[in-house]
Amino acid sequence: MKAVVYRMRVPFYDVDSMRVVYHGNYAKYFEEARCAYFEACGLSYGDMEEVGFLLPVVSLEIRYVRPCVFGQELEITVRREENDNLLVLRYDIRDAKTGERCCRGTTRHAAVDAERRELLFELPPPFLARLKEAEKA
Repeated sequence: MKAVVYRMRVPFYDVDSMRVVYHGNYAKYFEEARCAYFEACGLSYGDMEEVGFLLPVVSLEIRYVRPCVFGQELEITVRREENDNLLVLRYDIRDAKTGERCCRGTTRHAAVDAERRELLFELPPPFLARLKEAEKA
């Protein structure tokens, strides 16, 4: 699968008194990178809602390797795992200068009917086709 790289600098409000990123903020970094991934595929959460489905996170897994610190430049690589039933995204957070891994993780998203809030047992075919097409480019 085609990877998308999202770059960011750790802001002061994300760190503790030792200037280390609070562990819960990595989920937020995944979210920012996921939005960049969708943009690169020509999609947005608004597009999904317009066609009638949502993609809530149903599981989140994070593996911490080394702490990120205030002011550090990060590269977050997002790659979709082949799966037609769930959207599975893998993240790799590295120091932008050294390439050292800081964290890696996975989010799994199930498609839900936006109006009825019922689980769909597969990703909507037009959405999946659009993802696959964007990944080829």
